This record gives sequence, C-alpha cells and structure tokens, in this order.
Amino acid sequence: MEQCKICNTTNNGIALLTIEGRNVLRCQNCELEWLSPQLNDAEITALYSENYYKAWGIKGSTENSATLNMKKATARLRIALLKKHITSGNMLDVGCANGYFLEAAVEQGFQPYGVELSEYSSGLAKQKFGASNIYHGILETCEFNESFFDAINMADLLEHVKSPEETLNKARQLLKPKGVLIITTPDSGSFSKMVFGKRWPHYKLEHFFYFNTKNIEQIADKCGLKLIEAENSKKALNLAYLNTQYKVYPHWFFTPAFKSLNVLLPKALLNYNFYVLTGEITVLLTHK
Repeated sequence: MEQCKICNTTNNGIALLTIEGRNVLRCQNCELEWLSPQLNDAEITALYSENYYKAWGIKGSTENSATLNMKKATARLRIALLKKHITSGNMLDVGCANGYFLEAAVEQGFQPYGVELSEYSSGLAKQKFGASNIYHGILETCEFNESFFDAINMADLLEHVKSPEETLNKARQLLKPKGVLIITTPDSGSFSKMVFGKRWPHYKLEHFFYFNTKNIEQIADKCGLKLIEAENSKKALNLAYLNTQYKVYPHWFFTPAFKSLNVLLPKALLNYNFYVLTGEITVLLTHK
C-alpha cells in the first residue's frame, strides 16, 4: 500500500503504465500520478551526469547555439509572466542547469542565484555567475538565507523531486513575504496527455510525479502557498533541438520524423524557434 503525497489517501493506486520495470500509479482520490519505485540516490546521481545533457546537444563546456537561443526564448516568456507581479530583485532558479534561465533573468534586471543537483552543469553555471551564487545540491539543503528571494523559478523541476511537499516548504521559507514562486511542470490533465495516453512524451524515468492544476493547488495550500495565476505553458522549440532530444529519448513517431526533417531542411530552418503548447502548466504562487 502506498500513501498519496497530496491527499494522503492510502491505496494501491491505479497502474497506468510501466517505464523500465517501474509502475506509474494514479491516486484514485486526487488523481496525482507517481513513479513507483523512484530512482535511488545513486541512480539519480548517475542520471544527471554530463550524458544527461546530450539531449540538449551540449558536450563539455561548448554551448549549442540552437539550444541556447531556444531555452532563453522560453525563459523570457516565464519572466514576462513573472514581471506582472515582481519586476526586479533576487532570482533563484532551482534546477538551473548551466544557467540559461538566469542569463535571461539578468538581462531583465534580476540578480542571479541557482541550485543544481548535477555537478557537471552546476560547474558551468558557477563559471557564469560565481561559485557563491550557485549551490551544487538540492533545494532542501541549500545555504541561502530565509526570505531572501523576490522570485523563485522551478521550470521542469517539481516532477523530478522525491518529496514535492518538502521542496515547496523550503521554497516558501526562502521566498520574501510578497515574493512569487513560478512553477512549470507537465500537466496530467492536458490535451496532449489525453491524445497520447500511455505514449505521452512526458512519461520518463526521471519524472517521479505528474500533477494537474487541482492537485498543484492542493499541495501548495498544504505548504502555506496560494495560487495567483495559471496558464497552459508555451515553450520555444526548434527542429535541431527536437532531433537531439528524441535521439536520447526514442519515440515511435517523433524520433524518425525529426531525423528526416534534420536531413532535408536547411540549418536556418532547423534553428528557427517556434512556440507551442507542450502539455505543461505554469503556475504562480505566493505566501497565503
């Protein structure tokens, strides 16, 4: 028997699918989905090595221009949404990788700070923003002062953590009283999930949880946070990035399709950013 991390219902959950021998379960009460069992610490450390970033087309310290431009374009969308509430100040990016979001945040007048579990990518971020501004590890053990941040970004992060409640509680402690936490995560209630079903591209071994709008609000409330805004997430994408992404994460349709396009089309078109809904939700939270 497993206990749901949001509504605390103890049930076996409904088994939706299997990912490399691990089940994705859905709570029969609140519909939270989760991976069971999760990866252990050693598996997580191994996963987020330099090899993880092959899907971004990154190797060593060499940037991939298509990925850089795409990631920063997406970051600008999130920052524009955030700036409706917070226009400047200390910005913490949790799961900052090598710092693309923080680069865009600096351009928009924020002071950059980051938390990153990967030793490889946190090292790249430290080179850009300084060792004291980037914490290598997880949010729950970071050494930043309480009530220090005007804004905290968690893009493609909450689905990766072992305990979302602990992560959100820590974020609330670090956030100033009028600060804003912005979260982007796969939406298990999205149209793309309905269309793809068990073949939804967001089903990955490193994704421990899958939320919908309702259970994000539920867990936020448990952690002393309230929802102030929500929207279906758009992301900047380009064909060059999608080709490298689906080489690493094979998909029956997307992998051969993007491989063919990357052979047939000129580089200018492959690197051109377009904006799409990707089956994710972006929510803004603040203190209750």
